[in-house]
Amino acid sequence: MKISNEFKVGIITIVTMLLLYWGFNYLKGADLFSESRNFYAVYDRVDGLSSSKQVTLNGFTVGRVADVYFHPDGSGRLIVNLEIENDIAFSKSSIARISGDILGDKSVALELGLDPEPAENGDTLKSDIQLSLADEVNKQVAPLKTKAEKLIGSIDTVLILVTGFLNEETKNNFYETFNSLRRSFQTLENTVKTVDITVMESQEDLVTTIESMASIAKNLADNNDELSAIFTNFESISDSLAKVNFAQTFTALNEALVAANEAIQKINNGEGTAGKLLNDPELYNNLQDASDQLNRLILDVKYNPNRYVNFSLFGKGKTYSDEEIAEMEADRKAKKDKPGN
Repeated sequence: MKISNEFKVGIITIVTMLLLYWGFNYLKGADLFSESRNFYAVYDRVDGLSSSKQVTLNGFTVGRVADVYFHPDGSGRLIVNLEIENDIAFSKSSIARISGDILGDKSVALELGLDPEPAENGDTLKSDIQLSLADEVNKQVAPLKTKAEKLIGSIDTVLILVTGFLNEETKNNFYETFNSLRRSFQTLENTVKTVDITVMESQEDLVTTIESMASIAKNLADNNDELSAIFTNFESISDSLAKVNFAQTFTALNEALVAANEAIQKINNGEGTAGKLLNDPELYNNLQDASDQLNRLILDVKYNPNRYVNFSLFGKGKTYSDEEIAEMEADRKAKKDKPGN
């Protein structure tokens, strides 16, 4: 059987196209002859991650990024499709973290989770984005920058305060303060000199005073026996006072005060002769009436003596009534009270 040239050209073209397709996918990292599973991860941003980028596990390539596209919910998030080889097993709680090298090339690194349940084809993994070198530097430098700015602001404030403080008036005040200190030290020095001169001049008096104190101490030593006798007498007096039964004395005094209080209480209550005398109003009224009657009797004897003495050389005198006696007595007291009498 003879094969036509056209058939040969067609076969060669198909094989060439298959080889080109396989080579292109191979260069992209896809192996057409190996089975793979698809997993998904959702990110707010992918920082330049694109298709055909490597997926690694502990630094070893286990797949590739098959596709990157926007989430259909319109939130602007991105879905990354990860093709992982079938013979690679990892936990369902593993994290798909976007990372980059120092040149900025992006890839996806799988970080194994602790969940024992294995990930199945079509599962959505947890997502995370590793900070870039610039982000890490900014993260470390940002606090230092903030502190430096605060420090510079504080230094500016201090400089402003110092500049405002060290004006011409303040400088003059400093000069005056130092001059006052200098004068104070000079005064202190003069005072010390005066004290030295006074001590030198009073040296003889100090010697005399010390000698007098020594003499007093000698006299005390010489009269030690007499002082001992005096202290012994004081000790005897204190012993005598200590032997006095103050408790019994105060008890007797307290009993006497209680008895006196009871007697006063009985008098106030009208008990006994003294109580009746002090608390009986009728007795007081009787005494008052008796005093009034005695006073009227004395006045009657004064103004009507003929009632009581019948003998008279001139005959019987006039007799006055009680009203007349009271009137005459009032006139007499009024004349007596007048000035000049």
